[in-house]
Amino acid sequence: MTPFVLLALALALAWWWRPRGGTSPAAWIMVAAFMVLGGVALWFMRTGTPQTDYPVFMHWKPTVVYWSMSLIFLGAAFLHWDYPVKWVIGSSLPLASSEWRWLNLMLALLYLFLGGVNLFLAYNVEEANWVGFKESCYMNIIMIFLVRINFVWLPILKNIAELAYRFVRR
Repeated sequence: MTPFVLLALALALAWWWRPRGGTSPAAWIMVAAFMVLGGVALWFMRTGTPQTDYPVFMHWKPTVVYWSMSLIFLGAAFLHWDYPVKWVIGSSLPLASSEWRWLNLMLALLYLFLGGVNLFLAYNVEEANWVGFKESCYMNIIMIFLVRINFVWLPILKNIAELAYRFVRR
């Protein structure tokens, strides 16, 4: 599957980057990350890792990606850059700066949690169950979390933060 996705990604990038068109930096970053991780996955498949090395690189790859995203979210906030969540969905979701901060922190914690769940499942369940969970549940968990945090938790967290700020100011 990975070779076909790498080929399709290269063709899609070539189509987006035609002479009159342009590509956003986010698309280049996504393509580069997928090419690197897909290339490493293909390398390990080609060199042949024995099945006794369970879990192998393929099981660690989602954890590395999720924890890297968590570090990016936390690092950008720590370095006082704009919030990465705002870079991605800022044009379609008008929020205040404090709301972007909460959303960024919550997504960083979610990705940290998902990386841990992936490692737990990789070491404790059969490979077929891990693959089924990875392919069907991770994206659903992220989407449900985003919807839930935007419409339910974000207003509550914002009010709690304002109350705490008022209490500390006294």
